[in-house]
This record gives sequence, C-alpha cells and structure tokens, in this order.
Amino acid sequence: MFVGDVRQDHRWIDAAADLGFYAATPVIEGDGRIVGALCVFDTAAHPTPGPADREFLADLAALAAAMFTQDGEIATARNEARLDRDRTALALGAAGLAGYEWDMISEPVQTSDGLPEMIGWDPARGAIDKAAVREFLHPEDRDTVLGQVREQLIALGRYTIETRIVRPGDAKVIWVSSAGAFVAAEIGPPHRVIGVIQDITDRKTEEEQRETLVAELDHRVKNVLATVQSVAAQSARKASSLEGFLKTFAGRLKSMASAHQLLTATRWRGAGMHNIAAAELGGLAPGQTRWSGPDVLLTPRGANAMSLALHELATNAVKFGALSTEVGRVEVTWRRTADGGLELQWLESHGPAVATPTRRGFGATLLERVTGRELGGSVRVDYRSEGVRALLTVGPTVFAQAPAAEQPAEPEAAPPPVTGASAGPPNGGLPIRIQGLKLLIVEDALLLALELEAGLSEAGAEVLGSAADVGEAMRMVSLPIDAAVLDANLNGASVLPVAQALSGRGIPFVFATGYGDDKMLPAGFDAPVIRKPYDVTQVAAALSAVVGRT
Repeated sequence: MFVGDVRQDHRWIDAAADLGFYAATPVIEGDGRIVGALCVFDTAAHPTPGPADREFLADLAALAAAMFTQDGEIATARNEARLDRDRTALALGAAGLAGYEWDMISEPVQTSDGLPEMIGWDPARGAIDKAAVREFLHPEDRDTVLGQVREQLIALGRYTIETRIVRPGDAKVIWVSSAGAFVAAEIGPPHRVIGVIQDITDRKTEEEQRETLVAELDHRVKNVLATVQSVAAQSARKASSLEGFLKTFAGRLKSMASAHQLLTATRWRGAGMHNIAAAELGGLAPGQTRWSGPDVLLTPRGANAMSLALHELATNAVKFGALSTEVGRVEVTWRRTADGGLELQWLESHGPAVATPTRRGFGATLLERVTGRELGGSVRVDYRSEGVRALLTVGPTVFAQAPAAEQPAEPEAAPPPVTGASAGPPNGGLPIRIQGLKLLIVEDALLLALELEAGLSEAGAEVLGSAADVGEAMRMVSLPIDAAVLDANLNGASVLPVAQALSGRGIPFVFATGYGDDKMLPAGFDAPVIRKPYDVTQVAAALSAVVGRT
C-alpha cells in the first residue's frame, strides 16, 4: 500500500490517525508466511513513491524478515542451552556429582552449585584457583595426585583419579572421585579442562569394612582349622586305641560345630548360655539333665570354651558318672557374681561311686588349663564318691557387648611370608635343629599354645613361658630365652609391644598369624611369617633358621 496523501484516499476516510503519508509492504518469511509489515508514515503528505522507492522498501522488509528468523534461532538456541544446563544439573545432582570448568591460563575454576558444598569451600573466600586446590588436597596425597593429573592429561587428554581431600570448612577428610578432559582450543594447545567430582566416602568406607571383614573371616577360619588340628593331635596323644581317638575327637569336633552354629546365628556377636547348655546336654539323656540360670551372652571365644567344657564334663558323665545309669542325674546351674562375672556349678548324683582317675587324659588338661584361661577364670573338678562336682568361674571380660568395628593400624611395611622351602619341609630338606633352645610362646588360643609347647618340646626345645595376652607376654620377655613364637593378633590387640621388646634385646622371633594379609602384621621387623593352620615342624624350621642353626 502506497498513499502519498492519506487525507485524499477514500480508504482512510474513517481513520482516526492523523496521517499524511503512508507506505507499507509485507514481511514474508522463507516459507511464504506473512508475519507482519514494514511501514513508513508521516503526518505530512509526500509524493507517491516510484518503483525504485517501492523496491527499496521491499528490500527493507526482506531484511527485517531475515532478522526475525535470526532472532528466533538465537532464542531457540538460548532456550536449548538453558534446558541443557538444567538437564546437566539435574543429572549431576541425581548422581551425586558436581561439575567444574578450569581455564588454566586465567586459573579460576568455575563450579556447579553443588561443588563448594561438597568440598566444604566457602564462596565468600572467592573463586577456587590452583592454590586452593592444593590446599584441600590431603597433604599425604597432594604431590602424587597433581602429578598423576598432569601425566594423564599430557598423555591422554583426560584423567581419572580417586583421592582424599580435607574440607577447609570443618577439616573433615572425605574421598572423592574426579574425572576431567581437555576441551580443544581454536588456536594453540588446549588449556581448558571440564570435569566432574563425586563424593565416594561411603563407598570407600564400605570397601575398607569389607576388606577388614574378609581378613577377619580368613583369620577366624584359619584359627578354627588350627584349633581342630590341635584338638586332633592332643586327642591322639592321649588315646589308647584308634577307636577311642575317633570317638573322642568326633565328640569334641561336634561340640565345636555346635558352638559355631550358635555363633553364626548371631553373626558372631556371641552365644547365650541356655543355647550352649541345650546344645551340649539336651540330647544326652532326656529327663536326666537339667540346667538353669540367667541367659547371658558369651563372646565367641567364651562360647567355644564353655561348649568344650560342658562337652568334656558330659562325656565323662556318660562314660563313668551319673549319666552311665538310668537313674543318675546331672544338674547345671549358673549365676552372676558380684564382680560382674559368672559362676557355674556342675552336680552329678544317683550315679555309681566315683573315684579319682589314675590316668590324666586330654579332657582333664582341656578343662583345667584351657577352659579356665579362655573363660578368664578357673575350673575346679572334685571327684566325690557321691558324684562329680565342678565349679567354673567366668571373668567379666567374657560377656559379649555391642559389636565394634576394629581399626587395625596400617603399617608402613610387612615382612615376607614364609612359604615353600623357607618354611622348612615337614620331612627331609634342611635339617631342623632346635635342641636345647629356650623358647617363649605368645598365643591367645591356648589349645594351639599347648600343641606348640608339646610339639616343640618333643623336638628338644624347652618352653620357658607361654602367654596369652600382651601384658602377660611383657612380663616374660626378660626370661633367658633364645627365641619366641608370636601370634600377631592377641584377641584383638597387636603383639607389636612384645616384638619391640624382644627386638630391643636382640632376641629373634617368628610371627604366626591367621590373617592372609600382611597389613595385619606389625611392621619393621625382619621376622619370618607362618600362616595358620601350620604344622609344628614349620614353626621348628623357622625357629631353627632365625637362630642360625640351618
């Protein structure tokens, strides 16, 4: 529409606008749609535009259409970029990740909203730069981590690391996993890195707990195998026939299995006295046995010792005592004592007349030496003519408490394990000479200590002392000993103080352990390591080597 004088044009007769000149051409997009008009107007009249003016106006309209299209594309791109940022932030948040962008030329690090909170950085301190990164990296890891990042970026153009950081705000140590990559530069080498960081403290904690649990399981299994091996050897020494050995050994093994089953049911927190008594006495002579007392929970070690003690007493009662007849009775009662311990009484009645045994078997040794020590108390057996009576006292430390995660110290280094020929072959090979050696045995499992003592004594050594805990062992290190056998873990305590004391005196020693990982061993000692279950000959061979007799 081109009107030189609007006031003379009948099409504008009703127009309220005070116009003199008006010219307009449609704005047409590339697909042919009319999206508006480009208008030129004035209050004064003008000559009617000629063809050149009209063409120029059409060109302006085409330029406007192109600008509208470009603005739309820019708006769409901006909207998509905003959506991308929102989607990225949502994905990072859902995965527990935080993002960053680091221009290594200008240095400050641009971070996503969640990163300062994750690493404990106060935004009031300003932007994170290279100096700040060094600050919150753990001092023990700092140089190693920065070196690894540099090497990986140079070699691969990207990096992935897991490291500890110290949060500046609260000094809390957390584990993070970080991955980043170079962004290609238009000119010159890349200098901008983008990446993500994730807090993996929970995963690392679970991994450490799992490693500790696996090591503890390995330790317990090997201790159980070593105990079974010791029970078999001790039973064989005291047996007068193969049939007698098989019967007594099978009974003791069954008792250990019953205790193990009870402990498994509580995830090795402990076993209740009622369950222990029922497992050992319930199936022997129905109607002839009775037990009563508070249902206290014993530790795994205490439960095993109590099961074996009741098994030995019950076995004797079936063979020679009250349960060898149909009218005999066995009553077992226990009560808590004023010092926080436990007192258990075993009473036999209405059985045959009892006489004191003339032959001392392994069962008696087990009761008097092993059970008392393992229960933190004592055992006394009276062979009265009217029936056997036994009194077992249990120390307060044998009662189970809430489980606590052990935190074994991680040593700097560990001695190599003794394997193959270096451990000494059971038969033949290098000669084993320990005759006359004066030895100290430090072993918390008394059955294993008894077996070691018997085996090493048979080989010609003299055992001057046998200790079950660190305190007892420290009182014995001053004995005139030539060498020692040290259990690395004494009921949860490290044998390190004993090893240090012996090393200070120049006395060689051998480590014995149920752990498969050398991290559980005291560090810094050039001592052989023997894994449980071991043969006494292995121990003898290692002792022979450390004193220079091979």
